Amino acid sequence: MDIKQEINEVLLKYKTLSYNSNSNHISGELFISKDDSYDILIDLSSYPSSFPNVFETSERIPIKVDRHIYTDTGSCCLTTKAKAQVLLKTQITSLTIFIKEIVIPYFQNNSYFEINKKYKTDEHSHGVLGIVEGYRDILKMNKDYLIAKLMYNRINGEKLKIHNNCYCGSGITLKKCTSGLHDKHYRLFKKIDKPLLEYDLYNYLAKHLTLK
Repeated sequence: MDIKQEINEVLLKYKTLSYNSNSNHISGELFISKDDSYDILIDLSSYPSSFPNVFETSERIPIKVDRHIYTDTGSCCLTTKAKAQVLLKTQITSLTIFIKEIVIPYFQNNSYFEINKKYKTDEHSHGVLGIVEGYRDILKMNKDYLIAKLMYNRINGEKLKIHNNCYCGSGITLKKCTSGLHDKHYRLFKKIDKPLLEYDLYNYLAKHLTLK
């Protein structure tokens, strides 16, 4: 779908939002339920190559990492860049879906925290460990050295085939390991761009392994 069409679709569905073509921002009041809303700004400058940057503009959420706000930019921490790339190539195929499936649940989770002092859903850690946990989730395994090796091989053009041994070190073929689950998640892993894999490997995962 054309970006202009995506924006028009958002404005038709969310009547309290508006679009500024000069700044390439969508902003306004986003209702997450009948009686609850947030003032937001969605910066589209990085979309669709990555998730748009989302900001909560009324200072309802403190600018703290443990409240899932980046302290350097003030933007909302929606997920890791790697997971965002996977989602953009599989599930999040329009801005309307992005708002429905990513933005609204994010703010609903914050409203839950305001009442219960904890988040409703499991949360990744912050910083280096959060990036590492993102790759663990994508590949459905916790062996960080093997994840780093898989990233390195992928950066250098090596690809696993279904009859190769699985990346998890089980000795079982990729096709059969965990009844095909790892084959499915390897296909998702391959959707991450190589420059991002390289950046994350040397700036996050390698640092995590050094600290262990």
